[in-house]
Amino acid sequence: MEIALWPVALRADLVRAFRPGEPSSREGPFRTLRQHNWATPGVPVRLRHGGRAAGRVMLYSMLNVDAAVCARCGDVATAVKLAKAAGRLEHGGSFIRLQKLLADLPPATVSSIAGGTLAEGLADLTAVLRKLALQTEAARHGRPVRPLHSFLIGRISQATGDYVVVTTDENHSFAVPRDLARAANRDRVGDCLGVISSPTDDRGLIVRAVPGIDLGPDEHERYSPFARPKGFERISAADAAYLRGTPTPPRVLVPVSIER
Repeated sequence: MEIALWPVALRADLVRAFRPGEPSSREGPFRTLRQHNWATPGVPVRLRHGGRAAGRVMLYSMLNVDAAVCARCGDVATAVKLAKAAGRLEHGGSFIRLQKLLADLPPATVSSIAGGTLAEGLADLTAVLRKLALQTEAARHGRPVRPLHSFLIGRISQATGDYVVVTTDENHSFAVPRDLARAANRDRVGDCLGVISSPTDDRGLIVRAVPGIDLGPDEHERYSPFARPKGFERISAADAAYLRGTPTPPRVLVPVSIER
């Protein structure tokens, strides 16, 4: 069962990735990102409440966060490439569909979803987010980011008062502080959680928790491990369980002689 990083971000996420520790509401860091083509303008979602305009929320492709990290680490060429890829996604059909679906929801729900929390009972929205996450992963792996920053993602397998344990599809586990997971709206067993890490210097590292999204499998689509963004590597235990399904009882025909 594939898991991907949440495909959308808010402007505050870009600012935090570019200037950790500074107030996320500052205009200066975002203007710097835009002036150097390290971020897209974003996509507006115009909100309505009680039939009246209720402001708007700006959404960004998650690739903008990758670009902001690269810009902070000095890899400006990759930052520009990632921002361009983010722009293509934001002008694509999945993002446009997402924009329309969110416009019909209450403002509080839109803000919650933009922050990584998926409301229950919104099947169409879930399908669009999954598709967009898959497209984002494909674009991300098409532009390797060298060792400047990396990410791990998996499902929370254990939770205590101080930390959660995240287990990847390859059965590797790592611990994340519970407060960090809670800030990403993912701190319960079974939640999908990712972490992005990038160096500050030879002895420092910045770790950001990012919500994840389960990509399926979608029962309405044909299964193919070759369609994964990372390409085919091996059949996992989850793959085997899905492929195995419920077997049909075998029928064995045995010839029988009938005497008169």
